[in-house]
Amino acid sequence: MLSRIAVRLATIGAIKGRTLVGDNVLDSQIGVLDVDGAGALRTEANKPFIAVYVDSSEASDQAGGRSLHRAGLTELVIEYGITTTMAELNQETGETVLGGIGIPATDAAMEFYLDSVGRQIANGLSDPDNAWAEIWRGLSNRVVRVDRRRASDAEGVRIAAQQIVLTLDLLSDPVFGEEIADTSIWARLLAAMQEENHPYLASINALLGSGAEGADQGTRRRFGLTLEELTAMLAGEVSPGATIQSVTTSGA
Repeated sequence: MLSRIAVRLATIGAIKGRTLVGDNVLDSQIGVLDVDGAGALRTEANKPFIAVYVDSSEASDQAGGRSLHRAGLTELVIEYGITTTMAELNQETGETVLGGIGIPATDAAMEFYLDSVGRQIANGLSDPDNAWAEIWRGLSNRVVRVDRRRASDAEGVRIAAQQIVLTLDLLSDPVFGEEIADTSIWARLLAAMQEENHPYLASINALLGSGAEGADQGTRRRFGLTLEELTAMLAGEVSPGATIQSVTTSGA
């Protein structure tokens, strides 16, 4: 789903360089935090990180339609963590401190660090002057739910981690082949990607297929119509919302 890709890219763009982890914002590194065979939390990251990925989604209440473009309620996961090995040595005092805040690398300090990162993430996504955050906000109708979770492990290398899980009512994907309006959120996303020379830009354009098909084909894709159903709709016999049920019933 393009909306899932888009919200992930916008999230990364909105928070990269705006938190204590700097530019170490990882795209879809789902396994950056893991649990080993003994049930201990572990990570292979070598510095404080944020990992952004999209988890489950559900689009219900299709009203008898066959559209496959709805993203529905989608879980956006923002995961971030730090370990004692990621601390820095203060050359003047010889003390091990957490970078960015300069306080000793205790368990309480690591939790403070992560709470600070969580605050900075929220600041970044809600910043009215952040172009990527504006795109992020435009990709969903609303934030339905916010879950904040924490995890820590005291065995071996001490690690602390938190998650913010945002359940978003994402916009539907554009229909393949339809023109992208200059004022749409998708046009703004493409412009932002173009400005950064983003490596996914060509692939996103190919998936959009803008202008590749006519209006009738777009209508069929949008509603999941058969040719018979489209013909009935164009003839004014049924409305788009009632097309499938009406034509199926009449043809039975």
